Amino acid sequence: MIDGGAGRAIAAIPALLKYAKKNDDFGVLLPGWDTIYWGIPELQDKTFNPEQKGIFDQVVLGAEEIISPEPYRVPGYYKQEKSLAEAFDYLINNTDDHSDLGVPVLKTSKMEEVNAAGMILDVKNQQKKQTTIVIQPFGRSAQKHPTGAIVDESSRSLDPQSYLKLVKKLATKYNLILMAEQNFHMPEDTYTMKPNSDLRMWIPFIDAADYFVGVDSVGQHMAMAMGKPGTVIVGSTFAINTTYPNHFNIVEKKAIKKYSPIRISGLEGHLADRLNDTLMDFNDDEVNTIYTSIVKDIEKKVK
Repeated sequence: MIDGGAGRAIAAIPALLKYAKKNDDFGVLLPGWDTIYWGIPELQDKTFNPEQKGIFDQVVLGAEEIISPEPYRVPGYYKQEKSLAEAFDYLINNTDDHSDLGVPVLKTSKMEEVNAAGMILDVKNQQKKQTTIVIQPFGRSAQKHPTGAIVDESSRSLDPQSYLKLVKKLATKYNLILMAEQNFHMPEDTYTMKPNSDLRMWIPFIDAADYFVGVDSVGQHMAMAMGKPGTVIVGSTFAINTTYPNHFNIVEKKAIKKYSPIRISGLEGHLADRLNDTLMDFNDDEVNTIYTSIVKDIEKKVK
């Protein structure tokens, strides 16, 4: 049973594929995100949403054991020695040898690809630039406050004003598509196309774009799975844990951060969040540095 956010579901794919090479008699319970595994031959028919009617009687009762791997409780993870994918490998395949661990794999259908190509054509016609970026500034931990403010207590999401400064600069050179839930669409953001799409369609959208800019959330895992270059802006979490430093351009504030022991201690996590509170707030000079880093990476990697 792989619970948690959609990013965790994608990060678990390499370990599950590794397990499938030697084991056939297994299933995967994936609450909320089972469609992400559609099209993956080794996993599609073995993956079930536990909220599906009849799943308990028809699938769960026949299992010898239910395993709920929790990577955040692996010492190698919270000591910044393992990535999320490697922690899943440690738990699912009972190994510290990750040399044969692949990268996440996601599959799209022809219709999804055609729809994504149409969306890219629309944004190019509207914004008139050559290169297209999908940008995800807010993670699942971000919330819309009754006052209208967007706040992420875990400091994984960009501060809204920092986002607006960055996206204004990016819009001078690139077509921009905002990956965000509708309640996070800000009226001040006149720089991005804002498609209303379900989570799965963002896989072909990111694949059809030229580049990805995001934070510690599901979009960067999708970009990795589709082999898309990108920049990941890291706040309170650690790049070695949550993203792919060997693939992405990593940007983070030059400041001391404290690990938040998620799913181990709620109080310690809250106290860590207080110390990390401004890690995703960037001043004008810092935004300029992020912008320059993105431009250089695009010039290097996007043909």
